[in-house]
Amino acid sequence: MKTRFLVCALAVSLFAGCGGQRPNYADLNLLNVTGTITLDGKPVPDAIVIFEDVEHGTQSYGITNSSGRYSLMFNSEQSGVMPGEKIVRMGTTIKILGLNSSEGEGESEGETGEEGNSTSPPEGEDLIPEAYRKDSPLRVSVDPSKTTINFDLKSDGSTTGPSD
Repeated sequence: MKTRFLVCALAVSLFAGCGGQRPNYADLNLLNVTGTITLDGKPVPDAIVIFEDVEHGTQSYGITNSSGRYSLMFNSEQSGVMPGEKIVRMGTTIKILGLNSSEGEGESEGETGEEGNSTSPPEGEDLIPEAYRKDSPLRVSVDPSKTTINFDLKSDGSTTGPSD
């Protein structure tokens, strides 16, 4: 997990360039991607969603709301994801600095939900099966004609891919 975080941080710094200049986001052709994540037909709240480019390793990420809806961010300033083939990983114990954790909490899998929340699993347990986190079978192609990408996951880790 730390490796993925470092790759994402490196990619953002490369796009930022030297001297702290902001990237020209228009050159990246970023697309606003949204969707819903359900598990066995029920919305998954507080899940981190990561779209990782299969060619370059750059990542866009988002977090689901109580209805399971997400919207991807390219970095902390800019929404969107670059077009292309992506591996999709998700989980409720994944931490992304500045999104669902603060400095000192780290960027690895960890705690979930609030104590007493009926949708939260026991501490440290992810609502989403491991099959969708580490070696996820989920693949999508992001292009201007496909910017709403829904996922109906199964508890047994099986998948038929993203739904439209």
